[in-house]
Amino acid sequence: MWEMIPKELDETDMKIIHALRKNGRISMTELGKEVFMTSQAVKNRIARLQDLGVVERYTVNVNCPLFGYTIHCVFELVTDEKTREGFLEFMKHTEYHIFHCYRVDGAYRFFLDAHFHSEKSRADFIREVSAFGRLTTHQVMEEIQGLHPVDE
Repeated sequence: MWEMIPKELDETDMKIIHALRKNGRISMTELGKEVFMTSQAVKNRIARLQDLGVVERYTVNVNCPLFGYTIHCVFELVTDEKTREGFLEFMKHTEYHIFHCYRVDGAYRFFLDAHFHSEKSRADFIREVSAFGRLTTHQVMEEIQGLHPVDE
C-alpha cells in the first residue's frame, strides 16, 4: 500500500488523512493525541497537506432522505459531438439535485449521481436529459458502507 503514496507524505501524514476522512470535524487536540503530536504540529501538517494539494476541501455527507430526497439514481448518458456542449450547459444551470457528474471513458459518455423528491421530478429529469443522448437509468437500492478509502 505505502509504495503508491507520494514521496512527500509519511506515515504520520497518512494517519492524519485517515482521521480527517473519518471525522473532518475532529479537533486538533484530539487528532494530535491520535498521532502523538501537539495540536500546533498537527495544524502545521494539515496546512502542508493543503499546500501540496492532498487535502482539497472539507465536506459533509448529508442524509438526503431527511431533506425529502428519497429517490437516488445513477445515470449513464451517451451524447454525441453535437449534443455534448448543450448537456454541459444544462448541467451548469440545472436545479436538479445532482451530486456528481463524471465524464468517463468512451466518446461523450457521462455518469451522473442524482437525488429526487418525487417520481415526477425524476421523470422530468429523465425527459430533459434524454434530449442530449441515450440515457440509462439505475435506481440505487442500497449504499454499501465500509468500503476502503484510498488512505487505508
